[in-house]
Amino acid sequence: MAVSERDNLERGGGKREATNGELLRRMVKFILPVKGIASAAVIMVIVWMALDVLSTRMMGTVVNAIQALESKGAPATGVARETFWRAAHHEPVRTIVYMVMILGLLVVLGGVVRFVREFVNSKFTMDMVFHMRAAVYDRLQRVGFAFHDEHSSGALINRALSDLQNVRAFLQMGIVLLMEIVAFVVGYWIVIVFISPWLGLAALVPVPFWVWYILRFSKKMQPRQLAMMEAGDAMVTAFTENVAGVQVVRAFATEGTEIGKYRKAAGMYFDKIMATVELWRNFVPMVRGAASAANLGLIAIGAVLVVTTASLPAGSLKKVRVGDLLVVGTAMAAILGRLQQVNQITEQYQKAITSSRRFFEVLDAPSTVPEKAEAIDLPKGPGAGAGVEFHFVTFGFDASKPVLEDIAFEVAGGSVVALVGPTGAGKSSLMQLLARFYDPQRGKILIDGVDVRDVTLRSLRGEIGFVFQETFLFSDTVANNIRYGHPEATDGDVEAAARVAQAHEFIMELPQGYDTMLGERGATLSGGQRQRLAIARGIISNPRILVLDDALAAVDPETEHLISRALELVMVDRTVFIIAHRLSTVKAADLVIVLERGRITQAGTHEELMREHGHYRHIAEVQLAYQERELMAKAEKKADIAAQKA
Repeated sequence: MAVSERDNLERGGGKREATNGELLRRMVKFILPVKGIASAAVIMVIVWMALDVLSTRMMGTVVNAIQALESKGAPATGVARETFWRAAHHEPVRTIVYMVMILGLLVVLGGVVRFVREFVNSKFTMDMVFHMRAAVYDRLQRVGFAFHDEHSSGALINRALSDLQNVRAFLQMGIVLLMEIVAFVVGYWIVIVFISPWLGLAALVPVPFWVWYILRFSKKMQPRQLAMMEAGDAMVTAFTENVAGVQVVRAFATEGTEIGKYRKAAGMYFDKIMATVELWRNFVPMVRGAASAANLGLIAIGAVLVVTTASLPAGSLKKVRVGDLLVVGTAMAAILGRLQQVNQITEQYQKAITSSRRFFEVLDAPSTVPEKAEAIDLPKGPGAGAGVEFHFVTFGFDASKPVLEDIAFEVAGGSVVALVGPTGAGKSSLMQLLARFYDPQRGKILIDGVDVRDVTLRSLRGEIGFVFQETFLFSDTVANNIRYGHPEATDGDVEAAARVAQAHEFIMELPQGYDTMLGERGATLSGGQRQRLAIARGIISNPRILVLDDALAAVDPETEHLISRALELVMVDRTVFIIAHRLSTVKAADLVIVLERGRITQAGTHEELMREHGHYRHIAEVQLAYQERELMAKAEKKADIAAQKA
């Protein structure tokens, strides 16, 4: 069940929502791990700007020199080649030739710097993305189960991919491009000021309008960006759920319904995108129109200055010449070209601010089972297995709706405990508390007398082997799935665990045996085969506590019998909790605990509970009656077959 974005953003109830400035500062911190290459990217921008500005200024100087040469009566055009080369050895033509050569060198160097800059930017981006992905993946591995309960897998995938890319794009394009814009605008503005302070002041006139319009646009855009991303979450969730449940969809022939659901989600996403496009439709023309008007105005002022200062002496600082006007035109084209890129930064900024709230929600997600700074490794117990004690434990996924209430029992090390009860009674939740997937609201859980909250999670879970009711296998080899969680296990250990789980024979029938690659979630195997691999995975690490969460439910009676015989060996010298519904599985348990509506209603051995009126005796009688009917049906069938043969 997903919670609303607003609830997510206001974590902890009364905690205030982060401002845009705070989010921006946090985003910039992602640059710190790659500050070396980031500094190189900034230096490349500054060098590129300097070369570009110098090239433009040199071009104006060349034009002014040619104009001055022509005004003195020297031929500027139509000279013979020999005459030009002879003149090039003498002033003032020689100076012009040198300036043209310097201009060519600056242009070549600018091209080289741009090439190096692209390489540095790519390296900067990839290094930064690596650290961001590592951070979010690491957090998703460590965050509490409650966070995963509240967010759909589709929403988390979208945040780890789409939102991360939005933040990355802003840090790459936004930060680097912003540096480029600032460098070029300041650099060229200084050039204009040196040509004419009046032109420099005129170039600043449209800036206040730009700032006001961009801020006004930002306030309108962010809510629409958030709505668009939430719609994207819903669309990705619909897609991932359909892919994961493709067998159910095909089995019930609901392809048309699922297509309709996806089209509805995609339609909502499209509508939200078009709502943002509508804002951009008004924003871009206004920005470009202001830029064009500023450019025309400045050129007009420059032309007037050329005419009005023509009579001033050649060396006068106030004199504006044709070459200067050409520099002003080129400078304004560069400035306005860069300023028009502000709309790209604005777009990325709006996306990044909205995405960063969702992205940082993952990074800031609190652990529902925090590990104490002084936590110790779980000590080895004095005897076989591990003694377990639940001391009046109460727990609920929602604290106001307890799933378990006042659970209290003690188990000696090496015991086999069966947990029995109707569906939803809290059996699986009880075992999840043992491994600290969640912490109880009241009470405590002890292993060999040590509170599980006082030990490290790694050492605690390393001593507990789980075989879950819902088997999950990774897209990897059979051997690597078995040794998952115990990577140092040898091939011999893997085979031994598989033999105990009665999986060795079917594994050897696979194309590459233990090296066979499994499909996603082990889709190429039957349910019973997947369960036997899960059992092998649960016992390979030789845990002191083994939890079988209805682990034999997906296997046939014959395989169940074989696995049960093998598990008798595995259960020696370890504490075993069995969650089961079949009477044959729990009869040999040292202790049977009956859970109903989150409370322990019965506890004892099979024989003791059969003498009591209660849930256990009821399900036992039902199962025994069913088994008797099955045996009688088989006997009658055999008798009919024998009679037909006679």
